[in-house]
Amino acid sequence: MSSPAQVRSTDAIEALRASLLKFQQRVQIAVDVLDGELHRASNWVEHDRPSYWKQQTHDAEDAVHSAKLELERCLMMTVAGQRPTCREQKAALDAAKVRRAYCQEKCESVRRWQRNFRHEQFEYDGRIGQLRRAIELDVPKATALLQTILRRLEEYQIERPPESSLPSEPTAAANHTLQPPAPPVDESPTAAAPRPPVAALPNPEP
Repeated sequence: MSSPAQVRSTDAIEALRASLLKFQQRVQIAVDVLDGELHRASNWVEHDRPSYWKQQTHDAEDAVHSAKLELERCLMMTVAGQRPTCREQKAALDAAKVRRAYCQEKCESVRRWQRNFRHEQFEYDGRIGQLRRAIELDVPKATALLQTILRRLEEYQIERPPESSLPSEPTAAANHTLQPPAPPVDESPTAAAPRPPVAALPNPEP
């Protein structure tokens, strides 16, 4: 059988309820901040970087094409019956090819980042979901239960009869002292009066 609760102060219950509400508010703010950061990171990985490096790769392809045309024009020219070396055009073509390879590598890195990010986001959503359920369901249930306990305690204090400060009067039966019974009285005639003393008789003469 469960023993009755020993509630000595309702202030502690109210303080616990206030702490739970404050905890819920702080955790909700932290989760919202994390969601915002995650949304920005997702937008950067899923949209910003792919679009940027795709454009950069396209520009690098154009630069390679332009460098090839410049080199071909240079090689077709003759100066004093000799063909020029076209070192600058060759160097520009090599630099354009390096830039194109770099941009293509970045595009592959972005796709790898997307795969890793989606995996980590899935793990995060699973773990943060438990915390969300706690602050959205468990904490409100706990605070509502504490509020119910406080209300019942207040109702109990109102309905409880006031205790008398005066000591209770002793009853006659409690103060009655039993006296021992009196000894029996002998009512026989002999016992009513004492026997008279017997006179001494004189001795007869011889």
